[in-house]
Amino acid sequence: MKIFTYDDNFYALASCIYTAWEYSLCHKNENIQLQKHLFTQQNMFSEIIYVNTNIKNAKKVIESIKHKLSIQTYQTVYTAFLYYKDTGNDIYNYLRLAFKYGKNINSMSGEEVVMKLLKFQTAVSREIHSYKEFTRFKEVDEDLFLATIEPKHDILAELAYHFKNRMPSLNWIIIDCSRSIALIHPKDNNCYLQTVEKNELEAAKKLNDIKTPYSKLWKVFFENVSIKERENLNLQRQHCPLIRRKYMTEFIDE
Repeated sequence: MKIFTYDDNFYALASCIYTAWEYSLCHKNENIQLQKHLFTQQNMFSEIIYVNTNIKNAKKVIESIKHKLSIQTYQTVYTAFLYYKDTGNDIYNYLRLAFKYGKNINSMSGEEVVMKLLKFQTAVSREIHSYKEFTRFKEVDEDLFLATIEPKHDILAELAYHFKNRMPSLNWIIIDCSRSIALIHPKDNNCYLQTVEKNELEAAKKLNDIKTPYSKLWKVFFENVSIKERENLNLQRQHCPLIRRKYMTEFIDE
């Protein structure tokens, strides 16, 4: 068995798919798997082949998915890649099926790999939507707003378009504490991602809102708008899980 490994980014996966697919055309009877290089362990029954990221090959794969299949199929593949587990091998098998049966691949509910990818896509999409609602910013310096989140999936970059449209003329940063990555938006400019060092991450968590009165007003509103007789803690936790409340202003104790 051949195990093709790739770095932890989408272009690396697309490059790996290109190489593995090319290899499979000449070795049709050989078992092939894809894995993130970070999670690969050597074993005596498999040969591990590390695939360097090749942007040209990656773009060929991406364009083939978009034009020979559909934009919807590409969205399924890309969103599934953001899932917190390694989904590279499932994506590879899904694409082999998709190029065989065509653009209606997502309607093939009898295929296990199709259902798996749709499940991954749904989970990631729901989390993206929830963080658009539950991300809370605090003004930590003059004209600088900071938000900290801990998403299960790798969704930080997917929040860029939403918040850039809503706060185009503000300097803001969203930090993914789970992965130590920051999404940075200089006012009236494009967003970019940057790795955050451990000491920077700890310092960011300790920063307080300089507009404390507004935070207190929001908490007072939150407490008073609820109707005690209709309180339903289980329903609240369904709509706003405890893990999200860690960085939400209305749930943080003074």
